[in-house]
Amino acid sequence: MNELNSKNILIVRIGAVGDVLMATPLVSAIRRAYPDSHIGFLTSHYAMPLLQYNKEIDALYSIKYRKLPFWLSREKQRLTNEMRKKKWDVIFLLESNPIFASLIKKFNAEAVYGFKGETNGYLTDSIPFLPDSHVISNFLKLGSLLGKDFGEFPMKLSWNDAAAEKVKTILNKLPYSYPRIAIHAGFGPSGKRGRKAIGVRSWPIDRFKETIVRLNKETGASFILTGTAEEFTTNESITKGLKFPLLNLAGQTTIPELGDLLKEMDMLISIDSSPAHIAAAVGTPLIVLWGPSIEAKMKPMSLNSPVVIINKNLPCSPCYETPRKDSCRNNICMKEIHVEEVVEAAIKLLKT
Repeated sequence: MNELNSKNILIVRIGAVGDVLMATPLVSAIRRAYPDSHIGFLTSHYAMPLLQYNKEIDALYSIKYRKLPFWLSREKQRLTNEMRKKKWDVIFLLESNPIFASLIKKFNAEAVYGFKGETNGYLTDSIPFLPDSHVISNFLKLGSLLGKDFGEFPMKLSWNDAAAEKVKTILNKLPYSYPRIAIHAGFGPSGKRGRKAIGVRSWPIDRFKETIVRLNKETGASFILTGTAEEFTTNESITKGLKFPLLNLAGQTTIPELGDLLKEMDMLISIDSSPAHIAAAVGTPLIVLWGPSIEAKMKPMSLNSPVVIINKNLPCSPCYETPRKDSCRNNICMKEIHVEEVVEAAIKLLKT
């Protein structure tokens, strides 16, 4: 399909930051294969900042209320009118939910490609999603529907000069002579209907604190703590009483700023989270404390920096995409991860 080189291609990934970031290798692959094509990307309102400085994307579109039915959503109706005017030649649908497939069908594209499953009736052609392969690998295999072997491409996150200047100001508050380590302790998603006895991806806060104390004692490291504004108080409970250099930056950086900030860190220690994927994208050495999610499918992937996954592989995990996740009241998959092994992995990684 070399004729696509000068035509319109839309990628649809409407999800959280990590989910959308894992679609950026497909953008790079399409840009490489069809350098003169017009590439659009439809994503969630929340993930828009992730893509706003990506020069491989020509046009960005977003949905804020993604699950609202079409007949109730003026947003989706306006979007559909705009998309029809664009006259897309190919749409890559990276979503499995039929609610998105039915929306994309209304765009009247010449071809819609995706994965076999519940969206089959809306697709021009499809391939199986391989559950034992990583999401990124599955996305890149969609190139076969164009007669292409896309190969491997890294995740991509870009930022502007203003973000870089802000990060420079932040880093001036930390010592230059010691390792600089980022920590992301955010609790992860809650259960359905507001049930949140625990965050299923969380690691005990006291263990994060002990890890920080141990690493400072053994390496002299300084630390930044990342997170959303809602996690500022959680981070404060970690830093309380500690006298060495720490910065609680929860809620104080945009996604592009966080990317530049993590790029300047010697390491990130994180639960399974969006910052972990961002660190992998910008080439920061990474330790991920892993529990309920499917590691082979969803782990952060980097082509140029080490990623260490600490996963106890208990019989009850992974429980992601199963009813067990929403009813879990004792995430032993995370509690079985001990401070000693995290500290040991961090010191080893700092020496590489």
